[in-house]
Amino acid sequence: MEPLKAIFWIYRTAFLRSLALLGRNWGVIFAPVIYGLLLSLAAVVFSPFWLIGGMLLTAVAAACASSGLYLIENIVRGGKIDLNDFIKGFPVYVWEILGIAFILWIPMTLLSRVAYTTPEGPFIVLAVRILLYIILNPVPELIYQSRISGLALLSASYEFIVANWIEWFLPNVLIAAAFYLLTVWLNAVAAYMPVFVQSFLIFSAFGLLLAFLMIFRGVLFSDLNGTTRRSRLFRYRAQASRGADLE
Repeated sequence: MEPLKAIFWIYRTAFLRSLALLGRNWGVIFAPVIYGLLLSLAAVVFSPFWLIGGMLLTAVAAACASSGLYLIENIVRGGKIDLNDFIKGFPVYVWEILGIAFILWIPMTLLSRVAYTTPEGPFIVLAVRILLYIILNPVPELIYQSRISGLALLSASYEFIVANWIEWFLPNVLIAAAFYLLTVWLNAVAAYMPVFVQSFLIFSAFGLLLAFLMIFRGVLFSDLNGTTRRSRLFRYRAQASRGADLE
């Protein structure tokens, strides 16, 4: 029973800290809207250039992802972000993100070409993508908290999931489910509002939920990474003991 209490104590601590961090940095909820506009503009500008245009669009997407990770990094560290952090973050993790994308692109391209020649091909490709999603799920947090890259990043992600798959995926799945249900509800409510109000409400809610999810993931990852279930249990016991002493 104690191990279960220990992990829920970590969840509660991460949840409350994430709310406090988001409250101090509420402007981050508008970042996804700006990234979306930049990607839309880039798609319009680069689409006529075919292969080169696709590569440039990928680079823009990586830069937007880099900026987002840099913002979350600064928030998780307890700082207060500003416009300068938003702009400064575009080049910070571009090469790490492009490196991972390239490493995965080669085998997935080969797999698709081979698999789709068989009747079971689509199922095989889907299964591999799901497996990669599970194994590589904490890659964003590893990029800005561990500062490793390339194949070492893939290895570290695998090791983290093997050691913490229950602790990591349980809250992430629950938050993602709440995210989806709230989005459905907001779309239903916004359907009766003017178009401008609909767009503002939906984009703001999406930014808010996405920001909270990424902050929570960052805080939870920092609590889990490099620790064991036994060490976390000791931390919980120490906290419970201090609480009892205060009483």
